[in-house]
Amino acid sequence: MAEEQDRISHLPDDILIRILSLLPTKDVARTSLLSKAWRKLSPFSSLSVLMFQSPDFFHSRRKNFDVSSFINAIDSSLGLRQKDVSLARLRLHLLLDDIESESLIDSWIDAALERKVKELDLYLLPRSIAKPYSLPAKIFSATAITVLSLGEFRLEICGDIDLPALRKLCLTKIRCDEQAIQQLISSCPLIEGLDIAACHGLQKLHVSGLVNLHRLQKSMHQTFNISKYYHGKWLCDVVLTSCEFLRELILRDEHITEYLFQNLVSGLPNLERLEINWTPLQRIEISHHRLKRLDLSLTEEQREAKLKIDTPNLQSFKYHGHRMPLTPIISSMNTSSIQEAMIHFGSHNDYNRMLCMCHPQTLSITYGTNAKFLKVLYNKFRNKEEHPKCCTSYPIKCCKLEINQIIVMLESSKKSTKCDVRFRLKWRSQLL
Repeated sequence: MAEEQDRISHLPDDILIRILSLLPTKDVARTSLLSKAWRKLSPFSSLSVLMFQSPDFFHSRRKNFDVSSFINAIDSSLGLRQKDVSLARLRLHLLLDDIESESLIDSWIDAALERKVKELDLYLLPRSIAKPYSLPAKIFSATAITVLSLGEFRLEICGDIDLPALRKLCLTKIRCDEQAIQQLISSCPLIEGLDIAACHGLQKLHVSGLVNLHRLQKSMHQTFNISKYYHGKWLCDVVLTSCEFLRELILRDEHITEYLFQNLVSGLPNLERLEINWTPLQRIEISHHRLKRLDLSLTEEQREAKLKIDTPNLQSFKYHGHRMPLTPIISSMNTSSIQEAMIHFGSHNDYNRMLCMCHPQTLSITYGTNAKFLKVLYNKFRNKEEHPKCCTSYPIKCCKLEINQIIVMLESSKKSTKCDVRFRLKWRSQLL
């Protein structure tokens, strides 16, 4: 009978490892209690990815959370690993209130570095604004790290930096001085991705000589109340020099100026993706022949913003924000190459004009629980009136007369009452 109940012990090791890889890290910590096979396998020595996050991180609920078991799970996961077995990724998103001593965090980081961790993601929300966790210096001489993500730390660099394998650096709400970050970035010339978000003490960031830099994200989002305390000190200007291979630029900045924006975009000849979210810009001019994707989010204060967009090779255009007339945006765009357009429409006329002008291959629409909307829209596309009334206000032939085939794809989410429907449109002009 006992033999029948412990069938897991007879499974091959490769199957056990596969099972472990599908479990949350905290559950893996408990498997050694289940059978002899788990104990013999030392499950954590076989896992290459370890991720831990406090259950109330980002304000989620904290019911039935056992802090002691959580800490033991981290200890077990890092302690059971063989030192000669590398660790692909370690993610620690913790509340310092849950940790009795910061030396415990030091020991976890040491264990990860000893196992040649390649991706290190650390976010430690401090007990108070005045006392963030200080990073151990050995992180900056970890030769195996390729991705380094740091959040809510005090950045103090003592000595030389040796991160030869680093390809992506993400800094979020770091307390630092400009010299420390400049030293860090300049010591890692092979960086391909750089994300800077609300770093306190950083007034100006000069990025120079990163010839492999393909992606830059500058964000000023106020995720936690803690950042509002330093609201006036999160400002940071970015100057790019010799980064002509940058392909992606993502701006989420409440304080960026028109001058800085123009300098950033005009100095990036190979830019392919540009995302502008919630900026104060009242004049946005984009003239770029290589740009393929443009994501634009405007605030209510930008209702009267002046937009001029000259992007002849643009393939994807997305707009989101408060209602505003889209006709000025559409009229200023060269839409001949657009394949996908996702837009929050201000009026029915904007919707008609967009379809008539650019003939997108994909039309994505988010709607609520009213399924009648889809039926009306579909029938509108299928309506083949010889002289539809909607044509009278436009010199361009009605989009309904130009649509040859419609394919409808419906996507829904269990977490939201909204659904996304995508219309794949085949136009007569594209069949010629």
